[in-house]
Amino acid sequence: MRSGHRYDVFLSYAWEDIDLAVRFQELLEARGLSVFRDVTGMRDYDDIPTVIRAALDDSRTLVALYTPSFPESQYCRWEMYTALTRSYHLSGQTRRVMAVVRGMGFSQVLSSRLKCLRLPAVTAALADVSDSVRQLVDGMDHRTFGDAPEPPVPSWYPEPAVGSRYFRGRLQELWQIRDAFDGDDGAGSDLPPVVFLVGGGGIGKTMLAEQYGRLFAEDHPGGVFVLGGLGSHPYGSRDPLRVAALVDDRIRAIAHGLELVGADAPAAAARAALSTRLVDTGTPYLWILDDLPAGVDTAVFRTLVAPTALGRTLVTSRAPGPGGQGARIDVGELGELDSLALLSSRVSPSPGVERQARRRLAQALGRHPLAMAVAAELVALPETGGFAGLLASFAEPSPDVLETAERLGVHLPTAHGASICATLLRGIDRLTPDGLTVMRLASLLAPAPFSPDLLTDILAESESESESESESEADRDRPDREERDRREFRESVRRGLAEAEQLALARPDGTGNWSVHALVSRTVRLADHDDTARERARRAAVRVLGERLDGPAAGAAARLRTFEALPHVRTVAVALAERDDQHLLNEAGRVRSESGDSGTGLGLLRVLHDGCVAALGPSDITTLRVLAGLAVAHGMCGDHDTAVRLKHQAYEGLVALLGPHHPDTLTALNNVGVTELDRGEYRTAWRVFGQVYRARSRRNSAQHPDTLLALANAAVAASLEGRHALALRLRTSLLARTARVLGTRHPQYADALNGMGTTAYALGHHAEAADWFDRAYRLRRDLYGEQHGDTLDALENRLVAAAADRDGTAVPDREEEGFREVYRCRLDLQGPSHPATVTTLRHCLVACRGGTAADGTAGEEGPPLPTPRMEPVQTLPHGVTPGGVRLEADDMDRRIETFELACSAQELMADSGEDDEVRALMTQLWLAHATALMDQMDGQRDVALAVAEDTEAGLARELGRDHPLTRTATSLCRWIEELVDAAVEWPGEGRTSVD
Repeated sequence: MRSGHRYDVFLSYAWEDIDLAVRFQELLEARGLSVFRDVTGMRDYDDIPTVIRAALDDSRTLVALYTPSFPESQYCRWEMYTALTRSYHLSGQTRRVMAVVRGMGFSQVLSSRLKCLRLPAVTAALADVSDSVRQLVDGMDHRTFGDAPEPPVPSWYPEPAVGSRYFRGRLQELWQIRDAFDGDDGAGSDLPPVVFLVGGGGIGKTMLAEQYGRLFAEDHPGGVFVLGGLGSHPYGSRDPLRVAALVDDRIRAIAHGLELVGADAPAAAARAALSTRLVDTGTPYLWILDDLPAGVDTAVFRTLVAPTALGRTLVTSRAPGPGGQGARIDVGELGELDSLALLSSRVSPSPGVERQARRRLAQALGRHPLAMAVAAELVALPETGGFAGLLASFAEPSPDVLETAERLGVHLPTAHGASICATLLRGIDRLTPDGLTVMRLASLLAPAPFSPDLLTDILAESESESESESESEADRDRPDREERDRREFRESVRRGLAEAEQLALARPDGTGNWSVHALVSRTVRLADHDDTARERARRAAVRVLGERLDGPAAGAAARLRTFEALPHVRTVAVALAERDDQHLLNEAGRVRSESGDSGTGLGLLRVLHDGCVAALGPSDITTLRVLAGLAVAHGMCGDHDTAVRLKHQAYEGLVALLGPHHPDTLTALNNVGVTELDRGEYRTAWRVFGQVYRARSRRNSAQHPDTLLALANAAVAASLEGRHALALRLRTSLLARTARVLGTRHPQYADALNGMGTTAYALGHHAEAADWFDRAYRLRRDLYGEQHGDTLDALENRLVAAAADRDGTAVPDREEEGFREVYRCRLDLQGPSHPATVTTLRHCLVACRGGTAADGTAGEEGPPLPTPRMEPVQTLPHGVTPGGVRLEADDMDRRIETFELACSAQELMADSGEDDEVRALMTQLWLAHATALMDQMDGQRDVALAVAEDTEAGLARELGRDHPLTRTATSLCRWIEELVDAAVEWPGEGRTSVD
């Protein structure tokens, strides 16, 4: 307790009202009151002087001279809200803060706390007001604002929230929250009081909600319940059931932590037990729903709020409450003073240029808290060049900054997106390999808390897939190797997390767990161009999380591991669903993937599915999503019978859970149609897609984008069944409707153009088809760039149609070069074994023979293959027995056709006597590729490798090591080497299918 005081009144006023403030001070002092009034004035962007802070600490009351200029002053707002907070912590009341209103009405006063203590009317003489102030001050005890104690530490559930060193200010918003709760008497609603904090990503909503729980802990003695990580996925707004499931998971963890239920208790039992506990306790509590996605309807939202009448629900979101639920408080940019304090939290600017640069840096970043926290750490690095150096780096944003900012889109303020993005990217670029690895792993997870042990497990699993080639066999077999590696991985994660924290990219919670903001995770995902490492980490995350769910449930540690895994499993499941949504129907009705990967391996998805069944039950929405992903994986491996069976199970489960007309249910039914196409059941697929189209038309209208997708799928089925006239009518209608609804610069319009080309090609109108494909190619190139699977599809289709239009005449050199370029791009982008790459290989072989396309467009059957000039084989190669010939692969006929085309092309090249060495070498490279794909006999791939290496050396001699075609040959050699090594290390395994 401080002794005595220096001032009875701290007079807060705007500098524009100095004359009025001087007269008022004189009147107060004439009545025996000691008054502090700042006589120096403060300019914009000045820090709060020490003398002001000390005077407020030594004052018993604050009187705000509230004029129209008062709320415009950041310094006045700081003084008023600081005094309100101190007064509350002194006595639980705010009577020590008084407003003298002039030139405006009481209704215009910002804080309702100042309206509770009415002084004389705004027209009353200052002398009368001074008398009233004297009476009120005399009724106060002699404690000062500096005597205010720290608020008590609230009880946090399920784990403590320790705050962040980067949180600054927000006193005005904190009092707005309290005013909103006190002003919500429940009239017109049967829900407990609800307040929404609405703002963009990284603006500080979560820390603001936690700070409210901390600052006003006395208002909720029953504790603070934080249900976070609800909006972790960019498409979460479409999935309210996922949000409800995440809330149920958190309630189960809370109830289990309070020893109200066992670890395996159903969500309903956990909710009931917690509600009973809250009613029995009979004290108010705070219920925080953090990062609630948009799109959650009123019915679902009502199940998420505080379960009893004594709870107050505080929601953070990027959108207002559904159906107008709750009071709304907009959380915008940080205040000027607090922005400068945050930027200076690591290094103080020197007077002059640096102080001005700090001010301009805050403006350039739109006073965005997350970006300024990262900027504060960057400024502390010597190579940054201080505030001026960081500011100068924003002058000309690089293309990657602009592209990333555009892809982050609505997650950033429009006017400052590039600067914010540049700051985040610069922070990420500063990471060492340890830090980047940790951020890559964290970006795969939800923004919910995770333990270093979880990251260590994922890292160990990921690295086990990619052992160093230099590691000896003896070293791998050492008995202490696993424990040694485990220690190294744990230390790597520790270093990476410390580094990420130092750059404000990750945040510890004080209990040993960590979290990464969703905006940071999205930026990491966009900035991480190591697709191989990322995909390996994703597979590892799936396996580790699945094993945690499916592992033994006995023991407190095991149960904690399960609860920790749940939000991350649901995020991985949604990512799988979105990933599978990207396996779109192309014009051939085949499932394909942009990345060339057929999805998560069957073994990984089985582990995850088994874990979800064990932890969540077979009918849980996440379990059904993983089941759908498992079905897709079976289909991508060619097991279409299993795929269609599992897809039917997922569809029926969603019908029971959501109803037959829910969007997710219709998507599952659409996936059934995809597999029916793969099975060749085109009429069945037609009926399925027709059912989806009719349901979506009734639910959304015939013009809705989802309905148009269903129409496109129906056109694919009609085309594959050979009903080309019907397909043409459907696609003509689709093209017009897509242009009207989505415009002619939308990806679906490019798909519609490509579909028109496919139908024209099937009808024999090759010149017309080439024109449609050219339009699709140009649009996709503008939308996606040259190096994109969809762009390459349209370009290749154009080349195929142009070749067919010549009706057997020789393919011009420019078109043969076009096929060669598509092949090179596909090899880099999608890999040698991807079905699209193999199709391009066949087109290259036919083109170099001077014929028409082998496969038609986009996987259509097209014209019959040219007859290769092959001599019949009379005997097997030396050392090969009939039992050693592998013919069981489903696509073996296609492999043989490709190999025969390659041999025929090679023979024709040899017979032609051409002196085009590069053309001859590329034909030789394609023969190596086709031979490696065959894999009919042991040793075949060794031959392919020898041919590929000879070709690589020839291209290097002719074109140089750095030429794109030489690098293509090198890439193919590395792939064949991997196949050969796999056959040596695991005989009988690693026999990869072409698709």
